Amino acid sequence: MTAVLPAPLADGLAAVLRGERVSWRSLGVEPADLLAVCAEEDLTGLVHRQLGNLPEIGWPQSLRDSLTRQARAGATRELLRRRELVTVLDALAARDIHPILLKGTPLAYTVYEAPSLRPRSDTDLLISREQTDTVRRVMTGIGYSATNYCDGEFLFCQFELGKEDAFGVGHAFDFHWKISTQSVFADLLSYDELSADATPVPALGAHARTAGAVHALLLACVHPVMHHRNVERLVWIYDIHLLAARLSRAEFDRLAELAVRKGVAAICAHQLALARSRLGTPVPDQVIAALAAPGREAERSASYLEPERRWNDELRSNVRGLPRWTDRLRLLKEVAFPAPGYMLRAYGLDGAAFGSALLPALYVHRGVRGIWKVLRHRK
Repeated sequence: MTAVLPAPLADGLAAVLRGERVSWRSLGVEPADLLAVCAEEDLTGLVHRQLGNLPEIGWPQSLRDSLTRQARAGATRELLRRRELVTVLDALAARDIHPILLKGTPLAYTVYEAPSLRPRSDTDLLISREQTDTVRRVMTGIGYSATNYCDGEFLFCQFELGKEDAFGVGHAFDFHWKISTQSVFADLLSYDELSADATPVPALGAHARTAGAVHALLLACVHPVMHHRNVERLVWIYDIHLLAARLSRAEFDRLAELAVRKGVAAICAHQLALARSRLGTPVPDQVIAALAAPGREAERSASYLEPERRWNDELRSNVRGLPRWTDRLRLLKEVAFPAPGYMLRAYGLDGAAFGSALLPALYVHRGVRGIWKVLRHRK
């Protein structure tokens, strides 16, 4: 999980993203450290672009040169990723599969000035549950292989396939049949709901589409909470900033109504207020007030806003979010006893003649190690 940035650095980078002049000394870091932070936080392209608009800001020239080189390398990688995206979407469409692009990839091509300004490690896509086997066959047919994920109907609700191209660039596609692995959010928006309001992404070919403006902003608000324990990352706040800046007042009202109806109003209020304070995002006061009205803290999802949540908190919330005891027990089983194939691959014993005989010991080792991590707050 991303480390929390020191306040002066986080404030300074937010000011840079707002287009303000920020003195170098106020950041309190060395050039190499800032480069590392920008890379870790996916801010290299954005910071480089903003500095280009402020040529006399007084930052070290060596730093600016390094940012330029890294930004150009990122733009080159993006050209290769775009080509692969179009290839994958065309291959899926040939089998009548039309996924909905989620999170960073479609945002890069719809709300950012240039796609390379929004780095990401994979491409997330939402499909129907019954399409999973066909998707696997299509992706395998164009050179992709499955990564070693824990599986399970309740544990992950997704699978990832990846490959490396001839230029050494990795491509990973994460296919979801539910929005989240957390049961509280899993059915927040269904494939059919998103599909009915989906919009095309022409830059990614004839078959690319993503969530509509209101749905995209709702997902951007909920994403850091439901998957990342409410970690504050400037790039995610910037996603919200760009999406919100495009909404009309009528669309903001629709967002508020949808968030209340879906039980995530408190989360949306928190994230929009954060974007407004960090980046000056134009969010109407009435919308924040409607989302943060008394009683919203009682929403089941609001517990995800609590600070310093741990893995065991996520598991507890996930179990409680399932309506039936049979489903809860199945989830716990999937957590404690992943599929044997996953275990053998995780321990490097896939294909070993004696691997199956060691499975009991592997499960014990995994369980003890997991409990130790929880007790040491490392999980």
